[in-house]
Amino acid sequence: MIKNIVFDVGDVLVHFRYRDYMADLGFPKEEIDFLEENMVLTYYWHRLDMGVENEDEAVTHFQELFPQYTDDIALFWEKIEDIVKEFDYAPGLVQSLKDKGYKVYALSNYPDKLSDLHWKHFEFLKLVDGYLISAKEKLAKPDERFYRLLESRFGLDLTECMFVDDREVNVEAAAALGMKAVHFTGEDTLEFLKGLEEV
Repeated sequence: MIKNIVFDVGDVLVHFRYRDYMADLGFPKEEIDFLEENMVLTYYWHRLDMGVENEDEAVTHFQELFPQYTDDIALFWEKIEDIVKEFDYAPGLVQSLKDKGYKVYALSNYPDKLSDLHWKHFEFLKLVDGYLISAKEKLAKPDERFYRLLESRFGLDLTECMFVDDREVNVEAAAALGMKAVHFTGEDTLEFLKGLEEV
């Protein structure tokens, strides 16, 4: 029996709007494409999620790699509070699941200082029963230990948890641990979640 819903945060409850964000800063499309591939979607960013790299050093790191974009990389990191936006549906979705008797948790890959900057503004966070942030724990999905930490920290049974994530690799890792794993793809997934019966 499913008693707990565990959400990923980025691109599930919160829009990781890095392309729109760079467009807002006035970056041309070719530069957005370049920085997406060579900064945002890199292993270095994953190391930020893991808490083993420092956001304060990221500016220098990427400026040294791509000196042609020195000023824009500085601007990117200076204004980075605008890189995410909570989805309008997020608080209501979490509240509706709580009203049906589910416990709700968040398990998120997220850099340390960015979580300090962003998470205090998320309305859904006031409603969840607990959360883990990868950089704070020095663990990240899809590492089995991160899911197990959720289990032990909050006294859960993973087989009683439904896990919702937009990345298939994380969904597959959750399923391997006995969680009911749901690949978040947008509107259809939202309708499925809204349609869950009471516990």
